[in-house]
Amino acid sequence: MVKIRLQRLGNKGRPFYRVVVTKSEAGRNSAAVEKIGIYNPISQPKEIRIDEERALHWLRNGAEPTETAAWLLNKEGILGKFLEERPSQKRKYKFLDKTTAAISKQSAVDTPKKEAVAVAEPVVEEAAPVVEEAAAPVEAAAEEAAAEAPAEETPAEE
Repeated sequence: MVKIRLQRLGNKGRPFYRVVVTKSEAGRNSAAVEKIGIYNPISQPKEIRIDEERALHWLRNGAEPTETAAWLLNKEGILGKFLEERPSQKRKYKFLDKTTAAISKQSAVDTPKKEAVAVAEPVVEEAAPVVEEAAAPVEAAAEEAAAEAPAEETPAEE
């Protein structure tokens, strides 16, 4: 059986992947039948480049992508084109619905700080008058206490 999967390259802590077509029995970094793309998760934004024509060729000829490779092919729109041609294959890729949902939940958690501030600013502006109104009696009481307290003498410096 032939698989479309990732081949790890790069240094320790800095992974870089090739998207390759290889025999399923072969090891992770063994010789590939064909290299069809790259995936760099470290770069911002993440770099994904896959040769659409070759990927579709291998999918049409029975190559099965691993879950991660299928996710990448789906992200690039290649898997969608393949499934339009062969709707009977959709049942094989039901896991993508769960993966897409998990990714959208994670991206909601990782909302950039600027977006979070933009959402919070109107709420803070609405709350400001209420906070000022509640703080006024406390500030008045603090001023009265300060006026009633005897002034502390500071020792003279020699």
